[in-house]
Amino acid sequence: MERTNVRGGGRVLVYDWLRLIATVFVVIGHSAYLSIHTTFGGVEYQLPETINSLYYSGFMTWLRSMAGWVYGFHMPLFFMLSGATFALKPIGTFDNVIRNKFKRLVIPYFVFGWFFMLPVKRLGNFYNNESLKDALKGFLGGLDSGHLWFLTALFWCIVVFTILEKVFSRLKINSMYALLLATGAIHLTYTYLPFNVLGLKKGLSYIFFFAMGYCFEKERDKIVRGLGISISFYIGILIVEVVNHKYDILNDFFVIVCGSAMTYFLSDICAKLFAKVSGQKIWDLMIRNLFYVYLLHDPLEYIVLRIFFDKQLLSSSLGCVMYVLSRTILIFGGAIISGELITLAKGSIKRLMCSDNGLFMARRNKDKCADTFTFSYMAQNQFSVCKAAEGGDAVASLTDNNAADRNAGKPFGEM
Repeated sequence: MERTNVRGGGRVLVYDWLRLIATVFVVIGHSAYLSIHTTFGGVEYQLPETINSLYYSGFMTWLRSMAGWVYGFHMPLFFMLSGATFALKPIGTFDNVIRNKFKRLVIPYFVFGWFFMLPVKRLGNFYNNESLKDALKGFLGGLDSGHLWFLTALFWCIVVFTILEKVFSRLKINSMYALLLATGAIHLTYTYLPFNVLGLKKGLSYIFFFAMGYCFEKERDKIVRGLGISISFYIGILIVEVVNHKYDILNDFFVIVCGSAMTYFLSDICAKLFAKVSGQKIWDLMIRNLFYVYLLHDPLEYIVLRIFFDKQLLSSSLGCVMYVLSRTILIFGGAIISGELITLAKGSIKRLMCSDNGLFMARRNKDKCADTFTFSYMAQNQFSVCKAAEGGDAVASLTDNNAADRNAGKPFGEM
């Protein structure tokens, strides 16, 4: 693996660039729609007759066209990226995978869905008071999940993929082709599943793309070697995309493959040409908050739509410019800042809880030492904790060596 593609701690820089570009694509993809309907809500905006001609300018037309292009592959790309990053470390035990992914995916689904997405959509006139109640209930079962469907779908995708990988490992089948065939079979047959819980079928519909990303990472160093190769591949796929835009020669699968591959090679080019950017504070700020951009951006689009259409701001050229900026750059930047504030708040709460818990444990242990200090039968671990509460100087040496000297848990008099 090339040094320009690795950050501290083994982090792969090209995947950071890919996350950034893919997230920008998602924001662009969600910035063009004027109407959308779901089970319990929806919006239907019509362009006013007084709309300014700037709305149909070359750049704004290209931006709307790009949003349509992005929609052809951006979600399979996210599953491929998730599969690739999943392959960076050993999978671990099944229980650990479930706990970790439930915490990272399912809990944010419920928290940000109930307490942010649905209320903000109500402010954007996506729901009225009655339909909001229905949406809150339906959301718990996976209905009206909006853009958050990806979280639960990815969770199920990882669960099923991990089961497959464990089974293959038990059977000593070490073949990425077998893994692709198995996930491909699931991709083609998931519709026959008689039940669907929190986007289970959606996750199974993308599991083949997750496996593609997983297998790609395992072979990445053999495929992508230098800047010249990445540039050549990028130009070649770009030509195919241009031809397809004019003549529509690609089917849906190859649209996904070409769009995803083109985005990857663009990311690899950026990772190699702008390696020093990764050390900048603004870069770290963006990368660590990209997940919050995904969580927060889409409901804000409905607020922007309501403001600009209710106030008829698109009748002026300035209004058209602000409309585009608000639905792209301002929402992206606002989500980055909001994510950072959320992270800081979570850190402060965690430190406060740890501080309170530490104080409680120290008092508890000190009382325990005073009440039950039977020296000859005290376990060494307990003695060390009591000395810590009293401020003993030899605590570190005692606690650090407990496991090493095999005395942990033994009564002190038996040592």
